[in-house]
Amino acid sequence: MRASRTAVVVWTIVVAGCASAAAPNVLVPLGAHLTADAKTGAPIPLRIDPNARVVRRTTPDLPAATYSPAQADRGEKVFTQVCAACHAQSQFIGQAFVENWNDHRVSDFYTLIRSTMPLNNPGGLKDEEYLGVVAYLLKANHASAGADTLGTDSLSLRYRKISARVQ
Repeated sequence: MRASRTAVVVWTIVVAGCASAAAPNVLVPLGAHLTADAKTGAPIPLRIDPNARVVRRTTPDLPAATYSPAQADRGEKVFTQVCAACHAQSQFIGQAFVENWNDHRVSDFYTLIRSTMPLNNPGGLKDEEYLGVVAYLLKANHASAGADTLGTDSLSLRYRKISARVQ
């Protein structure tokens, strides 16, 4: 008995899906592991922005992003009040952050956290709060401060890179 063309296509998709599900070297976005004391509560349906796109590629030829110290201080408060409820600070400060995000566009990191965080209300913070968190993480990872603050205009985020280092 001959197998139908549809059955062959379905089995090909199933096999390919299973093979790709077991792919090694898959990075978890943002190292999004919850801390032991994270308040999880009842499951909440996530609001996902279907138009959000993040393309991560290195861009070593772009100038480094700068932030103002005041912006980073505001971002540290947001991180402490919102992000630290689920994420350990060490996930975003140090070697792991530098390896994952150094020489990538600031817009890639900003878009990722803006469209996925906080877990129970993605996109629920103000733009200035998201930018403050990015500025805080740049400061915590020894990026250079400057007179310019990170702005919401896409050009300043798209044409600047994360230039972090471990000290």
